Amino acid sequence: MLKVKVTVPAACIGLGPGLDALGLALALHNTLEFGVRADSQFAISISGEGSYPASLRHPAMHAAITLFQLSESAPAGLNVTITNRIPQNCGLGDLAALTIGGLVGANNLLAAPLKREALIELACSLTKQPASVVTALLGGLAITSGMGHELIYRRIDVTALKVVIIVPELPAYEDPAIDLPPITLADMSFNIGRAALVVEALRKSDFDLLGRALRDRLLESQLPKVIPGYAAVIAAAREAGAIGVTLCGNGPALMAFTQVNHKRVEDSMQQAFNSGARLDGQCRYAGRRNQRHTITYKIPFLQACFTGTTPL
Repeated sequence: MLKVKVTVPAACIGLGPGLDALGLALALHNTLEFGVRADSQFAISISGEGSYPASLRHPAMHAAITLFQLSESAPAGLNVTITNRIPQNCGLGDLAALTIGGLVGANNLLAAPLKREALIELACSLTKQPASVVTALLGGLAITSGMGHELIYRRIDVTALKVVIIVPELPAYEDPAIDLPPITLADMSFNIGRAALVVEALRKSDFDLLGRALRDRLLESQLPKVIPGYAAVIAAAREAGAIGVTLCGNGPALMAFTQVNHKRVEDSMQQAFNSGARLDGQCRYAGRRNQRHTITYKIPFLQACFTGTTPL
């Protein structure tokens, strides 16, 4: 019997000014295990975060079946076990992670007919989230531009740094990009320059520069409208020692960069939500590690994300 285990990290996209372009992979991840069956049945079991259906409509299963169809080859039957640790629909790339997991698992079961570039292209076409896909597959700090034949990306190594992620419970949350005010050339220029400085700050571990570069002129003004208590949470994080705070993807998760006092930053952000905004916030740590397999909430920017086949 052939078995494949795949681990795929969460991805925080944006990092302030780098909207849909900059991403950090986090060792908060989903794990998918695939086992070939002797019969013709497909069985899927799911545990952990989220509410995706345990059926062929699950993103991982849809991705796997798509790859099987493209390859014109598939196992007779399959057991799939999915452990979700990435919170769903909060800006941490859960859809991309599950899609990548399905593609990588299926590809390894077929002796890897598709190379990494082809897997990225296929995952982008399925999710329409190129930055999340590239970040999760490459790990570290990723820079992504374009879609389809215009897609360009690079991975940059970054130094270890723990971050604190808080996920507020906002049932009526709306994407802050939906109703943006007019964007000026000056705002675009500001973000382009700051995004480049974020990359340099993370590459050189210049945390003073990072704190100054995380400003965003495109979405940041909208966040107080969609995240109650946003200003109080940011102020509390900074007062507790955070270098800066950024929205994760389209939100509502927030990520605080901090070198020290992680528990203090966590408690301050939670208290600001719970008292000022009257909301619950779930905190998670994330840090960085270069090993290919790290499994804990108190973790690093992950270098990527999957294992190969294991014949039994």
